[in-house]
Amino acid sequence: MRELQDIFRLVREHPGPLALATLVRVDGSSYRKPGARLLVDREGPVRGSLSGGCLEGDVHARAMEAMAEDRPRMMQYDLRGDADLVWGSGSGCEGLLEILVEPLHGFPDWMSWIQRAWTTRTPLTLRTNLDPDHLGMRSIPSEPDAPASGFVETFIPPTALWIIGATDDSSPMVRMAKELGWFVGLLDHRPAFARPERFPEADTVRAGHPAQVIPGLPLDGRSAVVLMTHHYAKDLESLRLLMPMKAGYLGLMGSRARGRKLLAELAVEGIHPDARFHTPVGLDLGADTPEAIALAILAEIQASLAGRSGRALREADVAVRIP
Repeated sequence: MRELQDIFRLVREHPGPLALATLVRVDGSSYRKPGARLLVDREGPVRGSLSGGCLEGDVHARAMEAMAEDRPRMMQYDLRGDADLVWGSGSGCEGLLEILVEPLHGFPDWMSWIQRAWTTRTPLTLRTNLDPDHLGMRSIPSEPDAPASGFVETFIPPTALWIIGATDDSSPMVRMAKELGWFVGLLDHRPAFARPERFPEADTVRAGHPAQVIPGLPLDGRSAVVLMTHHYAKDLESLRLLMPMKAGYLGLMGSRARGRKLLAELAVEGIHPDARFHTPVGLDLGADTPEAIALAILAEIQASLAGRSGRALREADVAVRIP
């Protein structure tokens, strides 16, 4: 997510000619998966990658040719068996890769479509035409004139993290979540704490009591809320409001005893948590500093929203997706 966000930003800001290379098909295995992108200018790579480093130099050369001709082109790289040694990687990826290279003229419409979909938190599916006569044209598959074949990818909204409690402990969570490309919002009932200048990386900082701010939050299945006010009454009020809402993850910072006490009060009111609720919040990483605690919490959110256990990869029994 962060990689694509950075590419979009650079396309808007970069002063010179650019080309975008997109991995559109893999037969076998590869370091990156379809949808990986590499943005280049005349000097070389700007952001992104398509392989472990073995193809980027040649892709840049082909991108310069596409820019000179002002037309997109398709390229194929065979990394299977001994052919892999031709590219000097020795990676053993055992894959056949197809890459689309496109010269860019300004900010393409399809990038604007994706950004609007992210803003409205709506998944967007696009089909990239790979027919030589219409190479690189994008369309929505449901449109009547959309091509029957091509490279189809769905762009999902970034994870949205809402932190309730604008304390110093929240700062590393904000910074790390932004590195992941997440949307980050902070809420606090204390105006002196909820000040944007204290959290310059955050997308929004709001002051107000839970009843004022929580009902209006745009929570969905890719949203996470973490309560870290260290204020018992405000946490209780917030949980009353949040339990029926649609956040995909809800975490409460504090001890097990404190969590049990809060849940007991809610149970008397007929409010019971489901599997989305986590307390104490975070994975067991031995964290004892604000930065390590933030890492443990964000790791649990990532695993929970992805439907993963958070176990070591060597113990996992599912295929691992390399970004």
